[in-house]
Amino acid sequence: MNSKCLVLLLAVLCLATASPVRGETVSRIAAVVNGDIITTYALEQALAAHLAKSDKQPTPAQLGALRKELLSRLIEEQLVQQRIRALKLSVSDEEVDNAILDVQKQNQLTREQLEQAVQGQGLTFAAYRENLRKQILRYKLVGQEVRSKVDVSESEVRDYYRAHLDEYRLAPTVTLSAVSFPLPEKAGAAEREAIRAAAREALGRLRKGEAVEVVAGEFRDRFGATGTSLGTMLEGELTPEFTKAIAGVEKGGLGTLAETDRAIVLLRVDERTAGGLRQFEAVRPEIMQLLTDQKTDGRIKEWTQGLKQKAFIEIRL
Repeated sequence: MNSKCLVLLLAVLCLATASPVRGETVSRIAAVVNGDIITTYALEQALAAHLAKSDKQPTPAQLGALRKELLSRLIEEQLVQQRIRALKLSVSDEEVDNAILDVQKQNQLTREQLEQAVQGQGLTFAAYRENLRKQILRYKLVGQEVRSKVDVSESEVRDYYRAHLDEYRLAPTVTLSAVSFPLPEKAGAAEREAIRAAAREALGRLRKGEAVEVVAGEFRDRFGATGTSLGTMLEGELTPEFTKAIAGVEKGGLGTLAETDRAIVLLRVDERTAGGLRQFEAVRPEIMQLLTDQKTDGRIKEWTQGLKQKAFIEIRL
């Protein structure tokens, strides 16, 4: 299953919950779709769920238009379910379990956190699993009926790449380690100079090959020095002081002292990347996926309209 689809499933499924509408005690037939019925109760549930997500109260005219739109969606859903049954598509428990693990991974959630999120939407986890199963079934149906028939040519992929080169340019990055000497807010000129002298001494020791952690430890008690990896960042995201300090410094080299209002920092360049353009072969799969998704999105509407045209649909509202 497409990971993009799975990331969205959590949000989609949460929206699937709706509170029953208590104002209507008798359910009537709203529409008949190839012999299957859609009740007014189901329509009012869909309406209640939609209104719960909106801060604005619709006018009577807007409410009428909204009911028609939601009924159209329910008819489409009924046609989808009929098509799933006709093709005898199914989803195993293992597929549902794998989809749940994917949702957890993409949203960086533990199982417990996911269950809490589901319960926060007023849904039991069993109901969540069932809704997820339905979404996977729909995805399978679209894959078989629409996506499998979408064709993206090599020339289309290359044309897209050439037209969007700026999107595939990599900015230069730098990976840094640092020894930082904090500057007390009320430090006088003499104290600041003493800290600078200690920082220069530490820089000399780093240049002799001593480890960042060892040098920081030597100055921790007297000056509160700390040694750490700053990780990898875009060069354009560096502060002016850091940019100046490591200008022209290659991998493994040490910059000049970078002094800010709060600290004097010694920087070591652990890695540099020059940036440049991502090569076509490296981005070809993601462009192919993007163009396939775009074409699929456009054809789903056509496919749905085709189902409607072939169906017997009677509106009874």
